[in-house]
Amino acid sequence: MSRPEAYQEAAEHGELPGASLKQGDLECPERSALDVGIALALCAVSILFLWPFANYTGLYSDEGIILQGAERILRGEVPYRDFFTFYTPLSYYWTALRLRVFGNSFFVARAILLVYGGAFSMVIYLVARRVCSRNVSILTAYLFLATGLPQCFTVLHNWDGAFWAALAFYAAVRWLQSGNSFTALATGTLASLTVLTNQSIGAGFLLGLGVAGLILIWCQPDLPALRRAHFAGLLAGLIWPWVVVAVYFTSQSALTAMLADLLWPLHHYSSINRIPYGYSSMAYYAWETLCGSGPWVRRLLYVFVTSPLFLIPAFPFVALVLLGYCVVRKRSRFAAGERGAYFVTVCACGLGGVLSAVAAGRPDINHLFYVSLPLYVTVGWILGAKPLDSALLAKTRPLLGAFLLVSFTAMGMVYLVSGPLGARQRLETRRGTVHLHCCDAVLPYLTAHVPRGEKILVYPYQPLYYFLTDTSSPTPFDYLQLGMHTDEQMKEAIAAVESGQTRYVVYALAFNSLIVPYVWPSTSERALAKDPVRDYILTRYRPCTVLRSLALSNVFLVRKGSACPGEAASGGG
Repeated sequence: MSRPEAYQEAAEHGELPGASLKQGDLECPERSALDVGIALALCAVSILFLWPFANYTGLYSDEGIILQGAERILRGEVPYRDFFTFYTPLSYYWTALRLRVFGNSFFVARAILLVYGGAFSMVIYLVARRVCSRNVSILTAYLFLATGLPQCFTVLHNWDGAFWAALAFYAAVRWLQSGNSFTALATGTLASLTVLTNQSIGAGFLLGLGVAGLILIWCQPDLPALRRAHFAGLLAGLIWPWVVVAVYFTSQSALTAMLADLLWPLHHYSSINRIPYGYSSMAYYAWETLCGSGPWVRRLLYVFVTSPLFLIPAFPFVALVLLGYCVVRKRSRFAAGERGAYFVTVCACGLGGVLSAVAAGRPDINHLFYVSLPLYVTVGWILGAKPLDSALLAKTRPLLGAFLLVSFTAMGMVYLVSGPLGARQRLETRRGTVHLHCCDAVLPYLTAHVPRGEKILVYPYQPLYYFLTDTSSPTPFDYLQLGMHTDEQMKEAIAAVESGQTRYVVYALAFNSLIVPYVWPSTSERALAKDPVRDYILTRYRPCTVLRSLALSNVFLVRKGSACPGEAASGGG
């Protein structure tokens, strides 16, 4: 059979021979001035959209963990050796570097999230644009912008990891398209930096990349990107950052402690952090208020506005179906050649991130956002990828695109209006101005009565207070969580407080009963029943005043025999 006849027969069956899809069957938007301009414009728009979030905080998040760890580094402490953390180290040093160079303020700490938002939009656009129209690629980037960072605009190692993973993902796509050793080296380096920032996200990306590689070796062994020299570049990129880290922590006599701390979560973290897939920490009574009562029109409106919280957990199943199709129909027009390698890589990287969240026991909606960037690209394919075409898609794409546009916009507006635009309290802290929904009395009190640099115990969980008041914990721990931290660690913290004769304590009375059941639902009642730090506080300290913070009451206490702020020096027993 002649080649034209073969092509005609293959086309009639919806397939083309693999040889017909060589390099060049993907768009390369980086070569188009218009596409580069659109990507830069998306970056700028993303920064402007996210700007109102920069000084807004809901207070009760993990945000203070990285910030306080960075502060410790700026004071000369070394992670693992001088303070406990089970995070890989890059986030701490990355944050400390920014604070040292640009100024030690809350806005400087938050500004990196604006950069991340712009980078995420650019990556999504440039990756989706390879098979989608400009309009669909812009819409895909917008969907993530509206619901990604606004959902949790906080300084976290998760977003740091998501940033490096996004760059590694983009480098991997470029590597498969360009087939050169430099992009392979860049992919390995960025993947390694991802692991050094967030071990779960990094492991997920490496898993996805490995699965993609195995599939492509089986389906397309002649792909230019799969040459041995490129794998050598990938391996070199994966190794060299770890060599630097090992040498540094060895020089600081902290390598053994680092390895011990990084292995700690395997035995302790998942015991209370294991939650169902797609879980939202919104309390059941809040869902009942929104969707379980009132007029049907209002309830349907709430369901529509919150629909992204149910749709995003479904994105991985879209990627799984598309990946399965690529494997089964490996010589189809959709799955063969450079285009097929692209589809396989994007799907596998997205699924790898989700599997890492599942393995860590944290596949909740927050953690799905951190790993969902490749999955948004697969949604863009459904909205308009070439050659993913069918009669059904042709009819439903306009309706689906409109639904996603309106519902994700509505969800983004909820975050914006209920967050920074609805902030009713403006506080001047020692790290700059912050905006709160309402209403925190702890920060003004600490700023007025506790000196800079003072060691205070904030218990059980609010390390952001340390950063915003320029104080620090007297213990090696920036928070202490029942059910996760061991009895030995609780005793170590108590010993540090006692030996330093810590003067002040901020104790959130009902944190373990109001917050823990919804954020960490796997925490056992037995773990919550015994609280040695609480018992120590009540034995050695006396209350001065009750300070409200959002829905929680915090007691400010001083060591027995000391005077409360504003009291005469007589103290009191």
